[in-house]
Amino acid sequence: MTIPISKPHETPLQRAINEEADRNKPVPRLVSLDAFRGFVMLMMASEGFAIARVWRNHQSEILASGQSKALWETMAYQLSHVPWVGCAFWDLIQPAFMFMVGVSMPFSYSKRAQKGQHGLGRLLHATLRSIILIGMGVFLYSVGDPMTHFKLVNVLTQIGLGYIFVYLLVGRNSGVQMLAIIVILGGYGYWFYDYQIPEQEQTDLYAWLEEEGFDPLVEAEQFDDTYAAHWNKHTNAAAGFDREWLNKPPRFEDEFRGKKFWANTGGYTTLSFIPSIATMIFGLMAGQLLIGPETEQRKCRLLFASGFLLLVIGMLMDTHIWPIDTGDWGWTASPIIKRIWTPTWAIFSTGWVLIMMGIFFLVFDVLKVKRLGFPLVVVGMNSIAFYFMASMIHGWIGHNLETHMATIDAVFHSSLVPIFFSEKNVYAQINESLLILFTMWLIVFWMYRRKLFVRI
Repeated sequence: MTIPISKPHETPLQRAINEEADRNKPVPRLVSLDAFRGFVMLMMASEGFAIARVWRNHQSEILASGQSKALWETMAYQLSHVPWVGCAFWDLIQPAFMFMVGVSMPFSYSKRAQKGQHGLGRLLHATLRSIILIGMGVFLYSVGDPMTHFKLVNVLTQIGLGYIFVYLLVGRNSGVQMLAIIVILGGYGYWFYDYQIPEQEQTDLYAWLEEEGFDPLVEAEQFDDTYAAHWNKHTNAAAGFDREWLNKPPRFEDEFRGKKFWANTGGYTTLSFIPSIATMIFGLMAGQLLIGPETEQRKCRLLFASGFLLLVIGMLMDTHIWPIDTGDWGWTASPIIKRIWTPTWAIFSTGWVLIMMGIFFLVFDVLKVKRLGFPLVVVGMNSIAFYFMASMIHGWIGHNLETHMATIDAVFHSSLVPIFFSEKNVYAQINESLLILFTMWLIVFWMYRRKLFVRI
């Protein structure tokens, strides 16, 4: 039984009949969903293939070998996070991750409904999943540290904080879901616009930034314009919320003992989960489209059309993202900033993600090129396990690979270590990144072959 979507003028009897007719229909498993999820996880775990780091540390050697400066600069930019305003490919990893959570909901809870789980049971499962995601995020943030870090800004905690709210919209019609998006993004944007950091708090904040070795004028004043300044780093409404509320619990971390929390140096904030709910709702709407009765061709067209529409809306709402300098005649409803998930970022990034989702759906479910997606599907079907490996044993895998390659080199007089781990090899870090990624893929491939899937 698919998640019921109410239709205009549908009587309770008609709806019951339709639900009964759908009861025995198997919930489809789309290759594109697993492949896209796997692609996102592989990109996240790759750490940008170390390309930005290699370019930063070895520019002279790379250019001396005759390679294109423009190509390397483009790759380094696209595989790094932008400092504040704007968007690179690497900035789209988290929105895609969160979008896919929404896409998966109709499929997950339709299967549960088909197995006879009642509504209260599904609600309890969604609540438990929220709690587990938050707990997993806190756990991973604290790995290797002497004490628990209750920081709620990584992707798992952000998903967990918003998950239950998105679940409550599963099965609602698109009008209700779109209204929820407008209320969330409109209200959150107005809160930023209405907030003004107290003068003494700003003075103390700037003093702390100087103590930490930052230039306050660079670190916290990205915009000179009075309106856009409401979205400056560290002085915005969400940063102000964290300064107030993160100082209420005891600060256990040794490095902060007795010190007040002033800012997350990356600019990330706890309340970013609120606008990111809109990203997950967009994903939910896409999921209900994909599980629905429309033809595959129409679904594909709607994904692309919706993506391009949101891109245009996002660009019209903020000219800072334009590839040209708009000068004095530029405007913004709110700047496009990933780190604080501004409303315009939620719209603009979802546009790109919808287009990517459309490409995967076209290739794997419309054109049926399924073999090409197998390596991605292997990861996508075990995304939780892969995420934990990337977060906890990425470095451990690299260390052990180097150890055993050194042994192989000694026995067989080969040169594996210089290829993957030597500081003298300009491209060793890139090779190492690819090798570790392949090793983690082999682990989930082994799990796939034995039907071992980690789910919550």
